Amino acid sequence: MVDIIGSDQTIRDVYHLDATTEDYDAVMERLSRNGVPLVPHIILGLHFGKMLGEWKALEMTAKYPLKLLVLVILMPLSGTKMEQVQPPPADEIGAFFETARKALPETEIMLGCARPLGGIKKEIDRLAIDAGLNGIAYPAEGTVAYAREHGLEPQIINACCGVNWSFKKLNHN
Repeated sequence: MVDIIGSDQTIRDVYHLDATTEDYDAVMERLSRNGVPLVPHIILGLHFGKMLGEWKALEMTAKYPLKLLVLVILMPLSGTKMEQVQPPPADEIGAFFETARKALPETEIMLGCARPLGGIKKEIDRLAIDAGLNGIAYPAEGTVAYAREHGLEPQIINACCGVNWSFKKLNHN
């Protein structure tokens, strides 16, 4: 699991790294080349609540065979420099979900646990369902019922959304 950042400015101003988007792309290329399953995370609103580079990050991830794509949203945490930062508006988040689904029609896309709490969480969860995302970590109250109303049958999995479990039957002879 690795955060993929699609803006050099965000890498510099938020992560305070002397790196570029090309460095992040190179990490995915090396992991892919060496057979490491790719589970990239794209953080919506990472640049102080603004959408800056998320679409480029999506383009970067689309070049590789992904095991899973995880989308998360900036959470303003108390005691941090971003505690007063507002996440992107729900309509921008929903538009990104739809773009991601269209860009990666065969890839499982999950809404990760990192997302704002409160009423916006419920709205974001519904947007994820409406856009056709494959799963939601820690859904807001009413989200499972909303999914069922839309013809989906949610499965509850007690694991990190970045872990896509598959089991093989072991032959103990």
